[in-house]
Amino acid sequence: MTSAPRVLLDTSIANLRTLAAFFADELGSCGRTSTDQSPEARACQEALLTISVLIPKLQAARYVVADAALPETHCAHCDDD
Repeated sequence: MTSAPRVLLDTSIANLRTLAAFFADELGSCGRTSTDQSPEARACQEALLTISVLIPKLQAARYVVADAALPETHCAHCDDD
C-alpha cells in the first residue's frame, strides 16, 4: 500500500487544525460571549464545531490506514495451509 492515503489524511488534519485556529481567532475577535451573534459569527461557530468533530474521526482513520499498511506475517510454526 502506498503512503498516499496516510499523507492525505495527515495533510487534511493539519489544514483543518489551521482552519479551526482561524475560526477560533475570528470568534474571539467578534465577541463570542455576546447573546446577539451575527450570522457570520454563528456560521463560524458551527464550522468550528464541525471541524472539532471531524478531526478525531480523521485521526482514527489514519490509524486504520496505518494498520492496513502493515505486512501480514506468516508463522512458520503454524499449520494453517
